[in-house]
Amino acid sequence: MRLLLALLVLAFALPVRAEPPVPLLWKVERDAGTVYLLGSIHVLKPADYPLAEILEAAYDDAEQVVFEIAPAELAGGQAASKMMELARFEDGRTLRETVSADTLAKLRTFLGSDAAVAAADGFEPWYMTVNLAVMAVMQAGFDPSLGIDMHFMQRSAKDGKATGGLETLSQQLGTFDRTPMAEQDKMLGDTLKSIGELRKEFDRLHANWRRGDAEALAAELVSKMKNETPTAYQLLNVERNQAWLPQIEAMLGKTDDHLVVVGALHLIGEDGLVQQLRARGWQVERLSATP
Repeated sequence: MRLLLALLVLAFALPVRAEPPVPLLWKVERDAGTVYLLGSIHVLKPADYPLAEILEAAYDDAEQVVFEIAPAELAGGQAASKMMELARFEDGRTLRETVSADTLAKLRTFLGSDAAVAAADGFEPWYMTVNLAVMAVMQAGFDPSLGIDMHFMQRSAKDGKATGGLETLSQQLGTFDRTPMAEQDKMLGDTLKSIGELRKEFDRLHANWRRGDAEALAAELVSKMKNETPTAYQLLNVERNQAWLPQIEAMLGKTDDHLVVVGALHLIGEDGLVQQLRARGWQVERLSATP
């Protein structure tokens, strides 16, 4: 009996290992080459690793890993300087002049003082949205350095695997910068919810991503963005997807296999790359969680 009790205590004292996330992973195959499409999330927790075997197999099979932006362009300080360049108003306006009274009140509450708001006055709302959202999820225990894209950038560098990008940093940031101020204001206002509410929303998105639930993610992310900020949705999702499609099709004409890692939003829904490739006649297969 004592031995049985000791074994039970030992068993319950051992940490329970979470199952790997179910990857949002699709495969497009042609005689010449194969393209794997992986829907990433840019901030994760240590418990989200290790990754599923099928995803590791796709990485091993690929001769090149392609990201939204090539890792080489993100190296050094050029990425931060380019963001700061586009983040600032160029016409003399200020943040306080461009956002609504409601958003301004939320920003003052979030930052804690008028002085802190004044310090942010030179930045456009989209920049504040990105920074405050990252700050909030980091406080909830998520880490940008653990994002799927960052993980495979580091792996590729270590393994000497070729990498590439679907767009430049200037192109990506330009989509934020071209978003109408009214929609930038809307996005900032939504981000400035209570920290507790924001964390609950992100926890729900993270849980859906872990389950590989493309339908749930589309229902929440795509529907909300299309209805509330339609121009931003067109710029950030639809137009970029359309620009990436010919590049992905070109990869299928090469003998090398590719793993394409992009934000999950770009793969799901009717405007996502998966449906768009199918509409162009390609056979796209969702891969199961295990080989």
